Amino acid sequence: MIDLNNETAPWTDLLAAAMANAITEFEVEFCESLRQKLETFGARARLTEAQHHKLTCIAQAGGFWERDQ
Repeated sequence: MIDLNNETAPWTDLLAAAMANAITEFEVEFCESLRQKLETFGARARLTEAQHHKLTCIAQAGGFWERDQ
């Protein structure tokens, strides 16, 4: 059951983990753009499937090819 009184987006914790693990310029800017989206839209903020996938990868300390350079 979804708690309709919950005022945070379901991906808030994922964003916090991703921000802590962000290393590359892309990762930092991506997380910052999502933080701004969350700040603007609050619990109504939604992610596309691609954004959710990228966020999950960063939160899990992803392995993006940029990190190897």
